Amino acid sequence: MLIAAIQPVTDPDFWWHITTGNWILSHHAVPHQDLYTFTVPDHRWITHEWLSEVLLSVLYAVGRLPLVSIALGAVTAAGFLLVYLAIDRRVNFVIAGLSLALGVAAANPIWGPRIQMITFALTALTYLWVKRFCEGRGCALYFLPAVMLLWVNLHAGFVLGYAILVVALTVEGLRYLLRRPAAMSLPRLRAMAIVLAASVAVAIVNPNGWDIYLYPFQTGGSAEQQRLIVEWFSPNFQMSQIWAFEAMIFLIIGGLALARRIEPRQFLLLLIGLGLALHSVRNLSFFMLVAVPALADYAQQARERLAFRWPRRALRTTPVTFAVNVVMILVIVAIVAIAGLPILFQRVDSKLVARDFPIKAADFLLQHPALGHMLNVYGWGGYLIFRLYGHPPAQPVFIFGDAALDGDQLLRDYDHLQSLGQDQAQLLDRYQINWVIFHSSDPIITELRQDHNAPGHTGWFELKTFDKATIMMRDTPANRAYAAAALG
Repeated sequence: MLIAAIQPVTDPDFWWHITTGNWILSHHAVPHQDLYTFTVPDHRWITHEWLSEVLLSVLYAVGRLPLVSIALGAVTAAGFLLVYLAIDRRVNFVIAGLSLALGVAAANPIWGPRIQMITFALTALTYLWVKRFCEGRGCALYFLPAVMLLWVNLHAGFVLGYAILVVALTVEGLRYLLRRPAAMSLPRLRAMAIVLAASVAVAIVNPNGWDIYLYPFQTGGSAEQQRLIVEWFSPNFQMSQIWAFEAMIFLIIGGLALARRIEPRQFLLLLIGLGLALHSVRNLSFFMLVAVPALADYAQQARERLAFRWPRRALRTTPVTFAVNVVMILVIVAIVAIAGLPILFQRVDSKLVARDFPIKAADFLLQHPALGHMLNVYGWGGYLIFRLYGHPPAQPVFIFGDAALDGDQLLRDYDHLQSLGQDQAQLLDRYQINWVIFHSSDPIITELRQDHNAPGHTGWFELKTFDKATIMMRDTPANRAYAAAALG
């Protein structure tokens, strides 16, 4: 599970996050307008991750990519531990461990050094505190408003904490009204309601004011984001990455069939998590943290009902068994070390980064700034910002990874441009696109290569191909002169 938690940096958004963190540190302010595009400079920017971006920029300045991977990997691993602690204490540790391992595998597409992992860990902490409070085993929930004050400035996923609290308060309130056995007392119900109200109230203390409350719902309700951005897609069960998630669903169904007691709060959160995960891959981490305790609980009940005969007493330790355990531990440590070794040598110009981002093309554009407006791949916008922003002359991007800032209209226009929509030529003219940087195999590059000065339109020529990135330019005298000077 440590291997799943500590991974190399591959998230396209990472690059513009640290650029924004650097901007905040240098300007001692939080941006409220777009900094990086020529397409939506007037759009309001809800910088819901500003504090995480500052922390990322500090981590990167101190230890570059390896420290970022290790720090966010530690946050993810802490989330795994909190999920394990949320499993009922009566569950056999083997069942608990296997449930957690399956949950980690089920959400495998999500893990990595991303700001989302902060929300995952804090949501797991909220789930644990709420569960223990409802069981009368602790009062740590009273600290949630203080956590929420920090969380709201780290990531907009803080609303998941509200969702867990609302579900728990609703279920426990109904138990009290129906006078069910082991119902929570009225004073504790009041205390939970006060914690919820305080947690909602403190969220106003952020640079975006009241807008932060609506932002998560505006983002989640954007039809264009869910249609165009991969992590908002529904899980594809044809992919091997999703098979653990599929297995987990079937095991939960089997566990429900054999379970004698179903805890309503746990079950309701499980249904919400499953619904969100089936709607979007992005929500697999939330499903994992509500599903692991439920699966472990149902599996334990199934074991008790099926009357498995497990040894009741541990075997006596001998030198042989001790040696075997030591060897196993050393092997596991070695596997983790070998898997993590490449992470310690990550560099911004490494082959791993070059696999996903246009390093050589960015080097060229730094040395020979291109004229006019660019049209770039959505997933490369953040990296181009990281490499080009702040180096005059300005080369603002067309679009980048903050889809909420970009807005649905720009997302639609980008889709029509890159997918060769009927209005592509008009959009190229409307946005005054002078050059295009896309994957060499993308349809738009193939199309522009075949454009031979059709009547009424300016043709295009290929400036250069850098590994997998191709730059196309309008065929104008100014661009031809630029190409001759840049290419020698």
